[in-house]
Amino acid sequence: SLSLPTDNRDLDALSRSEAVQLFVDRGRLQRPGFALTAKRAPAIAELCVRLDGMPLALELAAARIAVLPLEKIVERLNDRFRLLKGGSNTAVPPRQQTLHATISWSFELLSEAARTLFARLSMFGGGFDLEAAEAVAAGDGLVSEDVLDLLSGLVDKSLVVVESGGERYRLLETIREYAQQ
Repeated sequence: SLSLPTDNRDLDALSRSEAVQLFVDRGRLQRPGFALTAKRAPAIAELCVRLDGMPLALELAAARIAVLPLEKIVERLNDRFRLLKGGSNTAVPPRQQTLHATISWSFELLSEAARTLFARLSMFGGGFDLEAAEAVAAGDGLVSEDVLDLLSGLVDKSLVVVESGGERYRLLETIREYAQQ
């Protein structure tokens, strides 16, 4: 993930956010003159945060600037997998043309046990520790002793984020939504 905005009213602080920079730069390619303004700042900040600063998601959202007002894009993030499609650009591999396809490609590379853990971790909305993951994941073919290694694999594949110096973990909201599906 790219750095996220921390204050949606301070244009200077917003302009330092990597996620905001990428979104505005790509939005400008779609609609010349598109810029970070005081009026657009709250919507841009919300979009970047809700997309977890994921570069592909930001690029796909910015592509919609050509056909939708910024506020409509933000409204439609509740169905992000339908909104964030890149069309049929033959220069880009199919797995990179939609947000859903990119995550599916990563998911398909997982072992069956890792897929099971991934799905079970989606129940945590605000993060979890190793003990909670072991408690939730154990059963139906998974033993709690395997959770640490499987979790490490999910972290290596950027499907799970490590927080608080390795004491807590979380799934980015977009990834969590996919895992729930």
